[in-house]
Amino acid sequence: MTINLTNAPLNKRLRVVSINAGLTAKQRLISMGIHVGDEIEKINGNGRGPVLVKNLTLNSAKVAIGYGLAMKILVEYE
Repeated sequence: MTINLTNAPLNKRLRVVSINAGLTAKQRLISMGIHVGDEIEKINGNGRGPVLVKNLTLNSAKVAIGYGLAMKILVEYE
């Protein structure tokens, strides 16, 4: 099932399918360690505020993604 990150369930393993944003936004996400194909986990973000995620592929620190940008990230989960 493919949905945007803001609607994804909490504490589930998610895979980034695509990023429907401009070049600057994609570069910003890459600098935060979020890439297409990465496995991530949504830790917090059940509202219109920032979404807190952890990249499980890179085992990186948690990063906060703004709501508008998180809406442009498509993820899938089982």
